Amino acid sequence: YWLVALRVTIYVYLCVAALWYLASIVCLVVSYRSNPDATERNQVKWILFGSLGALVPIGTSLYLAVLKPVEFSRGDATWWMFAASVCFTTAFVISITRYRLMQLDQIISSGMVYFFISFLFGVVYYAVIFIGTLIVGSHSGPDLSQALSVSTIALVFMLLFDRARSRIKKALDRRFYREKHQLDRTLQRMGQAIDQLVDPPTLAKQLLQASAEVLNVSRGAVYLRQGEPPLYKLTESLGSAPPLLELSSGCPLVEAILRRGSVLAAANGSPLSDPVRRQLRFLGGEVAHGLAHEGELLALLVLGPKDLGWYTTEDLNLLTAFAQLTALALKSAERHRTIEGLNRELHTKVEKISEQQRRIIALQSQLTRQTAAPEAVPDSAAAAPSDGIIGSSTAVQELLQLVRKVSASQSAVLFRGESGTGKELLALALHESSPRAGKAFVKVHCAALSPSLLESELFGHVKGAFTGAHRDKVGRFELANGGTLFLDEIGDISLEVQTKLLRVLQEKTFERVGSSEPVQVDVRVIAATHQNLERLISEERFREDLFYRLNVISLHVPPLRERREDIVELAGHFLSLHAQRCGKGLLQIDDDAMAMLKGYSWPGNIRQLENVIERAVVVSEGTEIGVADLPSELVGAVEHAYEFKLDHANGNNHSPDGPIGVWEEREERDRRERERLVRALATAKGNKAEAARALGLARSTLVSRLKKHGLS
Repeated sequence: YWLVALRVTIYVYLCVAALWYLASIVCLVVSYRSNPDATERNQVKWILFGSLGALVPIGTSLYLAVLKPVEFSRGDATWWMFAASVCFTTAFVISITRYRLMQLDQIISSGMVYFFISFLFGVVYYAVIFIGTLIVGSHSGPDLSQALSVSTIALVFMLLFDRARSRIKKALDRRFYREKHQLDRTLQRMGQAIDQLVDPPTLAKQLLQASAEVLNVSRGAVYLRQGEPPLYKLTESLGSAPPLLELSSGCPLVEAILRRGSVLAAANGSPLSDPVRRQLRFLGGEVAHGLAHEGELLALLVLGPKDLGWYTTEDLNLLTAFAQLTALALKSAERHRTIEGLNRELHTKVEKISEQQRRIIALQSQLTRQTAAPEAVPDSAAAAPSDGIIGSSTAVQELLQLVRKVSASQSAVLFRGESGTGKELLALALHESSPRAGKAFVKVHCAALSPSLLESELFGHVKGAFTGAHRDKVGRFELANGGTLFLDEIGDISLEVQTKLLRVLQEKTFERVGSSEPVQVDVRVIAATHQNLERLISEERFREDLFYRLNVISLHVPPLRERREDIVELAGHFLSLHAQRCGKGLLQIDDDAMAMLKGYSWPGNIRQLENVIERAVVVSEGTEIGVADLPSELVGAVEHAYEFKLDHANGNNHSPDGPIGVWEEREERDRRERERLVRALATAKGNKAEAARALGLARSTLVSRLKKHGLS
């Protein structure tokens, strides 16, 4: 039963294969008649001839397989199939040969070798399969099982040798068509460079490395265009550097490339004029190629002679592809830099507009105060507008938004930040936004009191509790009952007071000093500290359980150096406040002084800023505060920070050795400073105010430095 089924399956397969073969011949005929390309028509024609020539041997083999199975099993169809394979092999060889020979002017040296090796390997391939099948068939009987074994062995032969044939074919392609694989690899590398928008010097380096690797060149150079009028400066070199570090747009080589827009070779017989050939030879080059985009010459590639042989047409075509890709990448990088520059310029203008708006608001507030009805000047110099907080920076607005969110709760809040950042004002703002706003806001500066006095101040005492206690005293917790108690510098209280404070937070009750009668209170506690409480806990100077009681909601108050955009508003507020106190008229801060204020690091934060403004108001003799009215240590610190940044921007972090080293370092620093000033002015297009702002200097300081370096 199985043999009958297998026989029927084989017959069906042979019928389908025959029909498929006939359909292939029909497709070849249609393709030959409809294809407009002469080369492809010739290929199809020879394949069609081979198919028609193999029709008789294949038909005879089918006839033997279907009608004379005994003769077929004895191998009578072997020679017929060999004849069919010869027809196909000959047709394909002629078709491929004709296709290859049509590029004889470019690949004559490798095409013929490639053809002969491919043809020889094809003959060997089919001969091995034929002989192997013939040998196996001669040792087999006429029955069906042995015929199947012969067919299986022939199929295995074909599969094994077909894989070997594919590998050898790939090896031949890599050997004789090396430029195609190298072009693929280089195209991938250049494509990555375009995607990454790398800087032009890096692109020049990649171009030179790729060209040297692919073309076997050990010397070359890339000149990139810079400035207006264009000047081509040496950016990257391979081997010995060329004698010319820059090429003008009017030199013979550049003019020739601009005129021709193609590869210029200095070999004998070159159509180049003598001055161009001489200049190319002087640069140590054998080939020069322009990197142009939309008629604009962006760079110039100069390559020396090849290590082996001369430059071929394939090499020059490959070089053209490299140049086109690199020119596209250079143009993309240039446009990216232009967009970045416009973005920076726009950002600077937006910042300048915001600063002007803040100054206008500060001046309006100052005018409003001076024209309003006279009122008592507040005792605290840190007095602020009704909202309590000055500043429109993102950091301050986000903090105020958090304060508004937590104000409705009854949880403890811990403000953390450096001294002088305004933690007390934030605590007051939180209280006034909370449901307890109508009750008392009591504050205690814990660091200003000794442990015994702090305990009495917080919890109160009864008469006779200690020496000097002549009457009962109500503590701050009782005073703040129903309201808010603000504990400033909570990290400075003693462990004994911490224990009692923890009990109040847990149980809402305490005893006065010298009394055992419990007092119950309803107080919301807000604490503040500039210290690292986690470190104090590890040093056993602060109770961990108290920390977790206080740190229910933790808010970080940013230092002034992290919100420099608020300096304009803060300075304007303090200026108005202290000018009114001193009885002086309308004052303002000039641009140079404001640049100094914004360039300072402010270790004392807002409190220090207020002191500086107060001093400036006192010593100022006009209606405008200038750099001369600021403390000398502040001005010196800003200028020192500028010089420090200048040194590190140029990688100078070593100490000079001896007086000669000091002199050399000073000269080097002056040179770097001059370059930095020139770049800043070029970026600002000659606008000194813009350049001073970019450098973090006052305009007067910039002018003095420009005079120092002869740039005024």
